[in-house]
Amino acid sequence: MIDDIKLILEYNDQDRDLFRKAVHKLFSSSFILRGIKDEEELYSFIIRNRDAFDAYCDCAGWTLRVDETLGVISWKGPSPARLLLSKDETIFLVIVRLIYEEKRNEISLLEFPAASVAEIHEKYRDFTGNQLKKTRLSDILRRLSNLKLIRPDGMDISSDTQVMMYPSLALALDSAAVNALYEKITKDAGLSVPQAEDEVEETDGDQAE
Repeated sequence: MIDDIKLILEYNDQDRDLFRKAVHKLFSSSFILRGIKDEEELYSFIIRNRDAFDAYCDCAGWTLRVDETLGVISWKGPSPARLLLSKDETIFLVIVRLIYEEKRNEISLLEFPAASVAEIHEKYRDFTGNQLKKTRLSDILRRLSNLKLIRPDGMDISSDTQVMMYPSLALALDSAAVNALYEKITKDAGLSVPQAEDEVEETDGDQAE
C-alpha cells in the first residue's frame, strides 16, 4: 500500500490536479458515472489509477467500489458516514430501483433509462395503497437526485416529468438488498407507510443499502 501511495507523490501537475478533482467529486457526490459527459475524464483517470485510489481510500478507512459493467465508481465508509432515509423515501427508492431493472435493457436513444413521474407514483400507490402529496413527492425526487441516484428532467415536477435513472441505483441497492427491503416493507399490515418522523431506514451516505 505504501508503494501505491507513493504513486500519488510522483504525479505530474496535470495528474495531481486530476487526482484532486476526482477525490473531491467522489466524496462530495458519492458516485462518479462514466455516462455523464463531465465525469468521463475523472472516471477514466480513477480506472487507470485504481491502485493509488484504493490505497488512498484504505488509509482513510474507506473502500473504493468500482463496477466497470455499470460504469459506476463509489465508496463505502464506516458507520458514521450513514444517512437516514424515511420510510416513504426507502419505498420510493426500491420502486425506482425495480423500474430501472425493467427498463435498463430496453432500446432507447437516452443514455440512461427513464420513467415518468406518473409511472413511478402509480407503482408507489400500487405497492403501498397510499398517495404522496405533490410537495412530498417533489421532496423525495430532490433527495434521491441529491444522492445522485436519479435526475428529474427539469425543476418543475409534474406527472409528465421524465426521471432519468442512474446505474448508481444498481450499485446502491443490489438484488439482495431490494429483496430484503421488499420483504420488510410487505410485512407491514396493509402496507401502511408511516410519516418520515415516525420511522426511518438507515442507509450509507455513499450507497443506499
